[in-house]
Amino acid sequence: MGFDEFIPFTKVIILPNYTKGFIFMWEISNGFSDPLPWNFTVEEGPSHTGPWTSISPTLINTLSWAENNKRLLNKDQVLFFRITLITPNGEYTSAVRTPYADVKRREFLIIRDIMRRELLQQSGMSGVMCKLFCRATFGPVCTDCKDPITGDILNSDCDSCYGTGRKPGYYGPYDIWLTITPRKRDNNMAGDGTGTRQQYTHNMRMIGFPYVKGEDVVVDITNGKRYYVDIVNVETEIRRVPIIQTLIAHEAPVSEPIYKLDV
Repeated sequence: MGFDEFIPFTKVIILPNYTKGFIFMWEISNGFSDPLPWNFTVEEGPSHTGPWTSISPTLINTLSWAENNKRLLNKDQVLFFRITLITPNGEYTSAVRTPYADVKRREFLIIRDIMRRELLQQSGMSGVMCKLFCRATFGPVCTDCKDPITGDILNSDCDSCYGTGRKPGYYGPYDIWLTITPRKRDNNMAGDGTGTRQQYTHNMRMIGFPYVKGEDVVVDITNGKRYYVDIVNVETEIRRVPIIQTLIAHEAPVSEPIYKLDV
């Protein structure tokens, strides 16, 4: 368990990594606020109790890892994985997971093939390479801009957290392929009473990894433009595992703090 009885991990997800090994993703409790850095390691064992061997490098302040070594998946093989987290305050381990906890081996291989085909099409001509920043909903509170009494963010242009109120403000960037539709104008009423404001929105299509949520940030590295994700829809899933997801996102003004994010 580590030095503390509190388990910060709320979920560990294992998905197929297109043509090679596995993809590991994990989520952290919103109440977890140990100081940075957070050092994660993916570990593998022959049984539910270990012994455990690290199969990933040290992953600093990140929430996913894609295995690059190709695995030959034997139908009789039983695999066990867990995530270890080390912070300045202690060491924590997730619950033990197997790769077929959510879907059986047959569905697992189908998911991998659908993702592989989608990526082949996107990397061919239809897609563009982008970066994804996941907005922080947990972690240490930013002391530079957040009022310690009311919890209000006093500076939306904060250089430390980019107006999120957490440190780091965003996790990533993660490389993703996106199919992006031409932009269209969405007339929204301005909140300041000055009339309407024209906002450019896009529909974006990607595979189910990594999971995306509202207020995450997409960066188109071909032109440097940045987008806030507004809506996420799961288009294809097997056994409740997202395979293809679509995003509705709007282009951020260049004055937004997310333009300070380093890609």
